Amino acid sequence: MNMDKQLLTQMEQLRKKMIEAALLNESLQHLDVLMLSQSLDEIIVQVQKRERRAL
Repeated sequence: MNMDKQLLTQMEQLRKKMIEAALLNESLQHLDVLMLSQSLDEIIVQVQKRERRAL
């Protein structure tokens, strides 16, 4: 699996975990949700940087 596909897969997994945490805790502001969101943001930035370099 190439790096881009791996990052996209990781993004999707984190997104699902974040949604589950938000539903479980009934809050978008719960610490678990915020931590997963931050991790997801970091991966999104990595993907965006790679896409810019590829142009």
